[in-house]
Amino acid sequence: MRIQKPRVKSQNNHVIVFILYSVFLFLYSHIKGMKNNFRLYLIMCALLFLPACAGILEKIPLNISGDLQTRDSVEPVIRHTIEILQSKNRDIKTFKGTGRVNYSVKNRETVSSNMAWIAGDENKLLILLRGLLGEPLARIATDGEWLYFFSHADNSYYKKRSANASMESFISIPVKSKDIILLLSGRIPVVEFDSAVIVGHDTGPAVMVLKKRWLGVVEKIYLDESREEAVKVELFDSMGEIIYRASFDGENNVNEYRFPSRLLVSNDRGDSFTIDLERCWTDIPVSPSIFVLNPPE
Repeated sequence: MRIQKPRVKSQNNHVIVFILYSVFLFLYSHIKGMKNNFRLYLIMCALLFLPACAGILEKIPLNISGDLQTRDSVEPVIRHTIEILQSKNRDIKTFKGTGRVNYSVKNRETVSSNMAWIAGDENKLLILLRGLLGEPLARIATDGEWLYFFSHADNSYYKKRSANASMESFISIPVKSKDIILLLSGRIPVVEFDSAVIVGHDTGPAVMVLKKRWLGVVEKIYLDESREEAVKVELFDSMGEIIYRASFDGENNVNEYRFPSRLLVSNDRGDSFTIDLERCWTDIPVSPSIFVLNPPE
């Protein structure tokens, strides 16, 4: 059996040579007082430092398998599946809906309210929350540049510049506003990725796993038996922890579009919200000013 010798000594030699030679070049450049020598010192430092770094970098594990790929270079089946998923309800310009939301933080008691929303292209969204008797509770809006929040309970107002704001401050789950619009319209977010693979048998339900170089798995898309519909999606952060998971249940047909009957979003900390979509309208005229919330007078 062949035993591979440790490389610690070789790495240490690189470091020692680097230190000694860099000191020599630095002193020599100052003695001569020449700019060219000082440039030479910087260049030699960089060249001698690379071998020392190489040994260290070889020890860093890469949480990725397979060759580096782009969306154009992934397997045709995977690319075709992604195109089908992203084409769903793609032609919707504006839509609105009503329903009911049930919200829970850390598995505590569920809070319910009536909900209405209006969404437009270019990341525009307005969410209205009302009590069981129809009294206004809160409004959340984004116009693609600013995030707004207004509470009718205490007359508080909040405004923050953001093109794709996180909703974590309001619902404890870091769902981006663009993702909320996609999910309400029955679509899923597809994050940037370097490689992709479909896990499962040749037919039936499967899971598409998207990976990013240096980060590992960034998203999992759960497909139904036809492999043309997503029933659940999971997004992961740089540490491999769940950012959130979202799943669809049921279906409502509105004109030529297909909306989910229920949307469930949750994380691993026990935070969740469920939206029962009761009615939807598509391609309705909407003024851009509706997505701007002004401070109370």
